[in-house]
Amino acid sequence: MSIEIHCPGCAKLIRAPDNAGGRHGKCPYCARKVYIPTPSSEVEILDIAEPTEEERRQEEQLRRESTSYVAGVSLADGDVPSDTDVGGEGVRRPETPGEVIDLPGLVDTFLCAMRDAKLDEADNAVAALKRAGNKAKDYVTGVMLDEMPPQIDGVPEPVLKGFLKTLSAKL
Repeated sequence: MSIEIHCPGCAKLIRAPDNAGGRHGKCPYCARKVYIPTPSSEVEILDIAEPTEEERRQEEQLRRESTSYVAGVSLADGDVPSDTDVGGEGVRRPETPGEVIDLPGLVDTFLCAMRDAKLDEADNAVAALKRAGNKAKDYVTGVMLDEMPPQIDGVPEPVLKGFLKTLSAKL
């Protein structure tokens, strides 16, 4: 029995021997490199257990602790420049000592505003995030690297990552 696939280049039917599964070969018609999948009869189905209630509870607790840590970032830490451009209009407003910036909330506000094409709201969120200086940029970078990025209704993960890249570039 052979493995039958269609070439992604020329769409012709290709028959490869069973032992070629899981490797690359050349299409005999157009010479394009083609991946030959492993036959489904040889694929081992793994039984992956659902996380237990205790594991879910621990994960949620860690997420809350992480969020509360980041949300408690204070501008009194000295990371913020003394004058920060607010709103992109050249208006300078010094930070308030001890002011607490809700980084996760502002990032979510930015993402939802971008999803809804409310660019003024997105700019306002960026301006507020700029007041946190490098901590905001570090937080956004961490969110971009997170294996489980925030879930925003109606926004596919690649678009969400693009929004986060845009936000990072503006900070």
